[in-house]
Amino acid sequence: MLYIKFDIKDSTKFEDFQKLYEHMDNVRQPGFKFEEPEPTIIDWDNLSKKETDEAYKKLIDSLDEDPADERYKSIIPDYANDFLEKYLGVDNDKLGVLGIQKALSIFNYLEFDFEVYLTRLEKQNEHFGIIEYETDNFPYGGIDRFLMVMKAFELQPKECFDGFTIFEFKWKTDYEYEPIEFPEKTKEYLNRIRE
Repeated sequence: MLYIKFDIKDSTKFEDFQKLYEHMDNVRQPGFKFEEPEPTIIDWDNLSKKETDEAYKKLIDSLDEDPADERYKSIIPDYANDFLEKYLGVDNDKLGVLGIQKALSIFNYLEFDFEVYLTRLEKQNEHFGIIEYETDNFPYGGIDRFLMVMKAFELQPKECFDGFTIFEFKWKTDYEYEPIEFPEKTKEYLNRIRE
């Protein structure tokens, strides 16, 4: 079982994170389909010129709407979006001419590219929690962007088993960490889960 243990800095933000976690879990269920709004039926023959113009504008505007963007806005609070935008600003500076990422790319990763099965999110006490997950393949989209999402909700990753080793996070900045590996702890953990 892969896991990330974390400190909870704000319990209301943990509750917001639970909403995202539930969404991520739902997306991974077999046969899952996103809710799509019902199309509006327009009786073009019985509209005035003004009503036709308004309906046409509304129709054209709706073509520009991105369902993923709407999901993002409904699930990711402003404070978390602000953190992710700052993180991407730092990351985009590193990328330079290679490309610019946007916050929606992180949401896309959470929905489709973070190839894990979420098995448990538990608040063990007011200040500590754990996420457990499984995967069928490595590197399963990696965890770095997921860690940034956790931090956006003021959940501070402390320890992780990524499938290879247990390590603690030594945070150098809000966005960069140094992994401190624990080979003996890893060995004990692997022996315990194999039993």
